[in-house]
Amino acid sequence: LQAMQRGVRIDKEERKWMDKKMETELAKRKDYFKFVLGHDLNVNSAPQMQKLFYTDFGLKPIMSRAKKGEAPHVTCNDEALGTIALKNPLLRPLIRAIQEYRTIRVFLSTFIRMPLDIDDRMRTSYNICGTETYRLASSENAFESGGNLQNVPKGGEDDESDLVLPNMRTIFVPDPGFTFFDTDLSKADLRVVIWESDEGEMKAMLNEGRDPYIETAREFYNDPTITKRLPNGQDNPKYKIFKSFAHGTHYLGTAVGLSQRLGLTVHQAERTQKWYFGKYPKIKEWQLRFCEEVKRTRKVRNAFGYQRIYFDRISESTCREAIAWLPQSTVACVINRV
Repeated sequence: LQAMQRGVRIDKEERKWMDKKMETELAKRKDYFKFVLGHDLNVNSAPQMQKLFYTDFGLKPIMSRAKKGEAPHVTCNDEALGTIALKNPLLRPLIRAIQEYRTIRVFLSTFIRMPLDIDDRMRTSYNICGTETYRLASSENAFESGGNLQNVPKGGEDDESDLVLPNMRTIFVPDPGFTFFDTDLSKADLRVVIWESDEGEMKAMLNEGRDPYIETAREFYNDPTITKRLPNGQDNPKYKIFKSFAHGTHYLGTAVGLSQRLGLTVHQAERTQKWYFGKYPKIKEWQLRFCEEVKRTRKVRNAFGYQRIYFDRISESTCREAIAWLPQSTVACVINRV
């Protein structure tokens, strides 16, 4: 409550500069669309996007995934565009520009133009029971200003384009006499997965102060020089992709799903998962035991004794949700006690 009421001081000049820079980037991509297509393109218009790809280009329409209460329909969402780009290399530059345009629009509306209060401070509304994993959730406050301040992007370069998103965290500045600091638990979710599965090799790595993701990536790529960051301070793409892959695999991510999310081929994802489970078989054994337990009892329980009960039909999606809840809720319980 005190944090909600106090709010955060904002560097308005920095925010104004970011806004101008992103508007310039949007204009560049609008000009590119007109140059390539010979006409303007509203990338947020579903009819225009579907006409372009499925009528003008004559591609086979892609259907959206079925959701609760929503039937599959023809779509040009990011997942569909990613599929089109894989099958049609000539369209990749155009698709990349469309995805960048959408990213910039979201960046502007969600973060850069997040409304301030009348005293020019940014505030959020914390909900102490806003998530199923016992973590705090934050959103715009009762006066429709602010937003989710737990998810402020650091920006940075994109490996596949010249788009550089600004670091939104730089607009938040401490009040005079105060300092910002950042602390985090080391490999928290991974530690829970390792101890739940009793994966001895990874336990030994952590006890010796080594990073299991780095050690495993070095072995997989046969590259002993892999580190978390490159010499220039940027995230190492090999480490980043492998960590995301391992994290998704722990939570029952499929080769198809992971390939789409990480820009891999399905064959690459299948091969990597097979290698990963071959190296850490106890993780796979734990997953099988876990899913059987959920199907049998409809419950999942963490190390603190908290449990969640599933009343719907138990499906693969339910098991993915449950297995992610286990480490996330355990870590939240640790943090709340700290």
